[in-house]
Amino acid sequence: MGLLPALGSITKGGDGVTRHVSNANSYAVAGGRFGVGADRLSLVGVVLAGKLLDAVSTVTVLSLRDDVYESMWVTRSLMDHLGMVSGVLVTVVIAVVGVTVLAESGEALARIAPDAWAPAGYPAAFRVVTCCSAGMWYGVVGVHNFSLLF
Repeated sequence: MGLLPALGSITKGGDGVTRHVSNANSYAVAGGRFGVGADRLSLVGVVLAGKLLDAVSTVTVLSLRDDVYESMWVTRSLMDHLGMVSGVLVTVVIAVVGVTVLAESGEALARIAPDAWAPAGYPAAFRVVTCCSAGMWYGVVGVHNFSLLF
């Protein structure tokens, strides 16, 4: 498997040169580096898992410690108006929808921009990197929140 499995399978041209061939239907060829991103639902699951870890850790830490406060204004406001759990769940929905819209913006860019600006595998790779990065970031924040208990 080559360095860019998200772009498609590797083939040898008639001239013997190895090339990546774009595969628009799947960007997780043979379970390579982007294997987690086999489809959009899996990617939303990655973001949701990370954000739920952040949400659970936020509620847990805020419930158990009085000297810690929520630093995000939106979350703090929603928790004040809707209650702690409901406010945090609303932020989960906002975050997952926001990341999903951002991840899908690569598709819009590829349609609007000239072909030279957005390579064939750009929308899929952008989608995978955006969702996995956001899910990882939310997960790191969740682990950090839990570390405040010790």
